[in-house]
Amino acid sequence: MLNLVWSPVCFFDARCRRPPDWGTALAAPALCAGLQSVSVSIFSDKTRPMVDSALARLDLPLTGLPSPHLFVAISALTYPAFFGLLTLAVLALDVLVKDAGQPTRLTEFTALSFYTQVPYCLLMILIAWVWVPDPIRLPAGLSTAELLTQVRDYQATLLSEPLLSTGRLLSYYSLVWLAAVLSIALKVVTGLSTRATVVMAIVLFTVCAAGPFLGAGVRLLL
Repeated sequence: MLNLVWSPVCFFDARCRRPPDWGTALAAPALCAGLQSVSVSIFSDKTRPMVDSALARLDLPLTGLPSPHLFVAISALTYPAFFGLLTLAVLALDVLVKDAGQPTRLTEFTALSFYTQVPYCLLMILIAWVWVPDPIRLPAGLSTAELLTQVRDYQATLLSEPLLSTGRLLSYYSLVWLAAVLSIALKVVTGLSTRATVVMAIVLFTVCAAGPFLGAGVRLLL
């Protein structure tokens, strides 16, 4: 598996000569989902008690806020959904540029590429572990709608803090790595030229960039 980091061309080329290993492949997005649920759970454990305590002092109902367990569960689904999105993108690009006729192999390679995201997921767990959130201060006399707006503004302020901002910036570098590895997988399977591979990497990064927006959309819905 280290060849995926040091020599992805050799890694995917060697995999092409073996039957698909779905256990190893699908373990990658599942592992990312599990690690993300851990980091989100730590973040929730640090912020939710402060929000609940502030709301309790104002004697207002907590029914407008989602359950922490629901938030963690939905956040954990981001990576499986992301894997599905990237699989569709890779298969579509294959049909457009070459049509190698190996959708099973490309799906396996897309799943394996998610091992590149494991270091970032581990880093987010570390950030969540050492991060200390600022307390929330809610003024009296708020309506329920205004209160929920204040809570969401508080969450946005937390996300703009240096430590979390650094984690968000590193997520984009991680997505660049994922897009590059996916384009190399396409090159190995379809025999694309170097120029075409670079173009595929740019297109795939554009698709990868939808990952953070997908997670942000989940937070907004909650």
